[in-house]
Amino acid sequence: MAERRCLNCESTFAAAARFCPQCSQRTDTARLSFVDMTRDLLHAFVNVERGPLVFAWALLTRPGVVAREYIEGRRRRYYGPFATLAVLVGLAALALKLSGFQALSQEVSTAPATVLQQHFNLVLLVQLPLLGFTCALLFRDARLTLPEHMVLVAYTLGMRAVALTAIVPIALLSSTSAPTFWQNFAFWAAWYLYFGWSASQFYAGTRWRSWLRGMLVAAIGHALIIAILVGGSAAFEMMRLRGLER
Repeated sequence: MAERRCLNCESTFAAAARFCPQCSQRTDTARLSFVDMTRDLLHAFVNVERGPLVFAWALLTRPGVVAREYIEGRRRRYYGPFATLAVLVGLAALALKLSGFQALSQEVSTAPATVLQQHFNLVLLVQLPLLGFTCALLFRDARLTLPEHMVLVAYTLGMRAVALTAIVPIALLSSTSAPTFWQNFAFWAAWYLYFGWSASQFYAGTRWRSWLRGMLVAAIGHALIIAILVGGSAAFEMMRLRGLER
């Protein structure tokens, strides 16, 4: 039987094989062509297990299920939660920086908001441990480790970063440089509902109770981050006043 050699791992395989039995690379790999480029794009965006659009839709429609399956070991089909969060937060922070949209204007006073806006990625990422610890506290009966709670938090925060990124061009088209009180209120209300819904899918037990506890987690996390921002704002003002006195 005629054999061929894999270009990736140099293992031999039957000439009729479509994939290398050792490394799984396609056996028809050759010089790059437009066909290869098209196939790679289709594979990236349509593949059921790895396609980013499919993955984004899964996070939008069943975020708790995705997180649950990930901690149960079905990880090949999903992007990692923490890498996903880091990338999406980075994109959100970049969009805010380039647009000048003052997302924190309703949370803290103008001067500290400007400083925090420049480090918005840190403002978003610090919520991962805050919400993770809050989940571990309110869902103690789930008997999960802190990193397992944080998987749910990372995926949902990632989708919140996507929503924030999507809001920026809409705000720019309407010539809005900062959210109004009611827009800010609607954003946080949607976040409470989304996180509660995610928790109802992720944690075992009565769905409506998990939903309510999840909303409480989101509210506590929001209160904690506001407390941190307000504390930072007060410290900023004190430093500014001391500088003026000198």
